[in-house]
Amino acid sequence: MNTHRYSRRHLLRMAMTTAAAGVTSPLRARDRPANMTFINDPFRLGVASGDPTPDGAVLWTRLAPSPLDPDGGMPRHPVEVAWEIATDAGFGRIVKTGRTIAGPEAAHTAHVELSGLPAGQPYFYRFHAGSATSPVGRFATAAAYGSRIDHLRLAWASCQHYEQGFFTPYRDMVAQDPDVVIHTGDYIYESSWGPQIRRQVVPEPYTLNDYRRLHAQYKLDPDLQAAHRAAPWLFIWDDHEVDNDYAGNVGEEADVSVEEFFRRRVAAYTAYFEHLPLRRRSAVTPEGTMRIWGQSTFGDLAGVFLTDGRQFRSPLACPTATDRGGRLIPASCADLADEARTYLGARQERWLQRSFGQGPATWNLLVQPTLFSPLHGETLAREPVVWSDGWSGYPAARQRLTQVLARRDDANPIVLGGDTHCYWVSDVKTDYRDEAAKPVGAEFVTTSITSLRGGYEQISALLPQNPHIKHFDNREHGYGLVDLYRDRAEVDLRVVETPRTRAGSKAHSQARFVVEAGNPGVSAA
Repeated sequence: MNTHRYSRRHLLRMAMTTAAAGVTSPLRARDRPANMTFINDPFRLGVASGDPTPDGAVLWTRLAPSPLDPDGGMPRHPVEVAWEIATDAGFGRIVKTGRTIAGPEAAHTAHVELSGLPAGQPYFYRFHAGSATSPVGRFATAAAYGSRIDHLRLAWASCQHYEQGFFTPYRDMVAQDPDVVIHTGDYIYESSWGPQIRRQVVPEPYTLNDYRRLHAQYKLDPDLQAAHRAAPWLFIWDDHEVDNDYAGNVGEEADVSVEEFFRRRVAAYTAYFEHLPLRRRSAVTPEGTMRIWGQSTFGDLAGVFLTDGRQFRSPLACPTATDRGGRLIPASCADLADEARTYLGARQERWLQRSFGQGPATWNLLVQPTLFSPLHGETLAREPVVWSDGWSGYPAARQRLTQVLARRDDANPIVLGGDTHCYWVSDVKTDYRDEAAKPVGAEFVTTSITSLRGGYEQISALLPQNPHIKHFDNREHGYGLVDLYRDRAEVDLRVVETPRTRAGSKAHSQARFVVEAGNPGVSAA
């Protein structure tokens, strides 16, 4: 990730010449964890890496020879897991080894936080348990803070409903060889709905075992596993990791108490942490909270600000007696005028106010779950309406954050999102009603990996009333690709023919866009 990207061929060339972090010998058979017998391959859920830093990353795996069983097919005692880091895929040059314990209290998951590696270097990794060895994954440490890099490739994805298709867009993502993958939420879906290409093992999860089984089933998808092996990931969540349209401690269903929903949320958060390469600081606290927001920096080129738009937000505006979830509400709803209502919570807002755009990066990416810019023109009984679960349901909070984006002329803000199962490309403005107002940032929202969405004609009819929206399409599935250079950002909206069959994964570009450094408006490529 230093002054150029590392292709697979380059990784292999580097493997022959790079020695890092003090070369050590590979694990000998007698040095591996105690030889125990598994009923199946314990590494069926694959491996993953995440949160790359200049001196390390997080490595993940879960021992689960029977992944869909409540206990994963594992015994009720801890198991020692060994790990290895190498500069070559064949592990001829091992640079770091270690051991960790995977216990039943955490579903026999392993989270290894690496440190002490050189910045901007590629590595391969694998795990051992008993006589079993995991698949090989790869990652690269981030470039040193403030060091010059000229190119960084980021992919971002959202909304992967297991039942509604295969995760074939990840096949093209792997072929595009991104440095980092960002997931903007709805990594799993808590509900079964729509046409079923395949069926979820748990139609509606409520307990920790339910969520564990659901995460395990998603992880069994071979294309998702391949994407996790190919590059380190960064994560935020949206609602379906827990429950549709939840806000803070308030669930969608009005007849579910706050206490009952909170227990469900803790179960979902716990399984989420267990199944992703997250740092220990993200583990669920005794109070039932979990930190996913934070910042990643890549040399002097990119600052990535990850946000949590669910855990700390105010309840949705103007709920009904039976429904506290998202819906179209009148723009005259009194709750919308309350400036104290928050989408991110006070602590995150203060963090962004203090940190966004203040580092050495040429580009500053705000990663949030959904469409940030408004969509004007919707009417209900001839009265303007807004969608209560999105940023338009929190207009004061959106305006406060827009002012943060606009604070520095050279911050080059790019907002990334997902959630809506649509591609959106927009200019971010402080006043969307003023067509002459200059953009203060650019927004790109990815379509879904598989999740369905209708209403193309109805939404398209609103676009003339929204000149800040440069592109919209919800008819195809895929992901987004961002190439950051010192003078420009190039965005490629990638789509596949269909995710409904494994074979229908041939990919192409739906549209391409450019943002010039110092000129935050979006232009067609």
